[in-house]
Amino acid sequence: MKNNRKSQLISQAIAILTLTNVFSLVFSQAALSNSITLTGTLRDFSDQHPDFERQNGQHGFHYGLDQNITTYKIDADNKPVSQALNIIREFEGFREQAYIDTDGTPVIGYGLSKVDGRKIQLGDRISVAKADAVLRKQVLHLQEQIKSMVKVELNSNQLSALSSFAFNVGIHGVKRSTLLKKLNAGDYVGAANEFPRWNKAHVRGQLVPLAGLTRRREAEKQLFLK
Repeated sequence: MKNNRKSQLISQAIAILTLTNVFSLVFSQAALSNSITLTGTLRDFSDQHPDFERQNGQHGFHYGLDQNITTYKIDADNKPVSQALNIIREFEGFREQAYIDTDGTPVIGYGLSKVDGRKIQLGDRISVAKADAVLRKQVLHLQEQIKSMVKVELNSNQLSALSSFAFNVGIHGVKRSTLLKKLNAGDYVGAANEFPRWNKAHVRGQLVPLAGLTRRREAEKQLFLK
C-alpha cells in the first residue's frame, strides 16, 4: 500500500476519533501487511459512528473491546466491498425519504427495503451515514452468502460484481440463476455473459427492459471479466 494512502487513512481515523471526542488517543502505528493499527483508550463509545464496526474478521474499520483499551484496524485491501458499494451507489442513487421502487416495494437510501430488520414504510427518512452503514453491512452479508454458493475460485472483481448483482436481484435470484450454474461449472465467460439478461423489471405489471439496468449489468459484467 502506498505511503500516501496510509497517511490518508491515519488522518481520517484521527479526525473521526478527535471530532467525536470519543477517545483520549494513545496512538501507535503498525504497518502489518495492508493494515494500520491505531490504539485508543476508551472513554465513552456509542454506535453512532458507522465508519467503525465491531471486529468480526471483515475488512474495513473495526474496533475490538478489551476492558478500556480499543484497537482500530484500518484495512485498505477492501476491494470486494468498496467496488460493490461504488456500483450500488452509482446506479441506485441516494434518497433521504422512502419511495416506491419499480416493483412496488417501499425503499429508502440506496434502495434499501429494510433497515435494522424493519421493513421500510412511506414517510421514513434516513441519513447518508446511516444508509452507508446499512448498505455496507448488507453487502458483507451478501458476500458471505455468495462465497457459500460458489464452488470455484473468485477474485475480488468477480466477488464485487456478484455482490452488486445479488443486491439488485436478491440472493434467491442468484441461487436459481443460470449465471451461478455456469460459474460453478468453471465457465467464467459464460457466467459473465448472463449478466445482461437480467436487465428487466416489472413496470405497471409488465416485464420490460430498463436502460439503467442495462447499464448496470454491463458494468457488473465488465468488472467480473477484469
